[in-house]
Amino acid sequence: MHDSPYPWLASRQTAMSDDLIALANQNSGSGNASGLMAVAEWLQNWMDLPGASFRAEPLPARHVIDDHGKELAIESPPMLRWDWVPKSAAQLRQDPTERLRRVLLAIHYDTVFPADSPFQECQWQDSQRLNGPGVADAKGGIVVIRYALQALLHFGLLKNVGFSVLLNPDEEIGSPSSTRLFNEVAAEFDFGLLFEPALPSGGLVSERKGSGNYTVVVRGRSAHAGRDMASGRNAIVHLSRLLLEMDRLNGQRAGLTLNVGVVRGGTAFNVVPDLAIGRVNVRVADQASVTWVDKQFAKLIAEANQAEGFHCKLHGGITSSPKPLSDPQRQLMLAVEQASLAIGASPIAWQATGGVCDGNKLAAAGLPNIDTLGPRGDGLHSVGEWVDIPSLVEKSQLIVN
Repeated sequence: MHDSPYPWLASRQTAMSDDLIALANQNSGSGNASGLMAVAEWLQNWMDLPGASFRAEPLPARHVIDDHGKELAIESPPMLRWDWVPKSAAQLRQDPTERLRRVLLAIHYDTVFPADSPFQECQWQDSQRLNGPGVADAKGGIVVIRYALQALLHFGLLKNVGFSVLLNPDEEIGSPSSTRLFNEVAAEFDFGLLFEPALPSGGLVSERKGSGNYTVVVRGRSAHAGRDMASGRNAIVHLSRLLLEMDRLNGQRAGLTLNVGVVRGGTAFNVVPDLAIGRVNVRVADQASVTWVDKQFAKLIAEANQAEGFHCKLHGGITSSPKPLSDPQRQLMLAVEQASLAIGASPIAWQATGGVCDGNKLAAAGLPNIDTLGPRGDGLHSVGEWVDIPSLVEKSQLIVN
């Protein structure tokens, strides 16, 4: 029998790794609706948080532009939510000197690996490093949440703290369906803890750029490339010119990057293409750049529409606002630093990043949060993804402290 949560958690490292393997071996790619539903059911049965209520929150459909330029509505799996409040909550509400603190713990249960990916199962690289789909990003974080909360509940350490757990199914595609719910619930909490993987060095992310995806649809005029090419309007060529102008915006504001990531168009060599689609990812360092990018894109689209025989339309936008350092954020970072030192861990090294996560959305909604409290890992979004198994215990202990 352990008399404190720290050895209790250490004794559960094997159980943590077994649970992670069982979870990661189930495909939950963002586009695999049946796989996501199966994993959602598995998580509901496995989470086991005594005294917590559970509900599956329905989410709105997400809207996408397909490769034919048509807008499609795709149904979303649910957000999974557990809520727990201490029995003393009623007394706290009546005592003006005390108050119930509310903490949000969140992470996603989708991965980037589709149902037909060859990367479907975990394997050990050595005695401490596990390779597998989503083991770090972010199913390892789900394991950390479960065991940390079980320890807190088992040892009765939540006297005046309540918590909610949110697991969403669409973070890897920008959380198009779950963003509205994040915005709605942010005001319920004092701060948030998100369980994206820590950096391979063990460092945590301090601030993030904002990000968004844009789709450009260009329609021209089809024609026979041999007999009647002059009457055609080549959508691919017109799109190419437009994307080059967009690409020239790179670096025109501090921290601004634009990546032309996907181009689709054409049917045959001897047909002038009448449809072309380009997809662009944008990263911005500050909110003013969001407005600037949208203004520049609108100008370029308007200019492209001046060409006879073409119609250009822009879809999308910045969906994750930048997450800068704020005073509440700094206070929360200091608390995490102190907790880390208290359990004998190394001082935390903070690092800014151009990557985004749901921490961006919650910060924009007014909730300060630390968003890399998952285990150490690397090779994210690749067949080389790995997680350091002892760090599952370390991060669980950090949360408990």
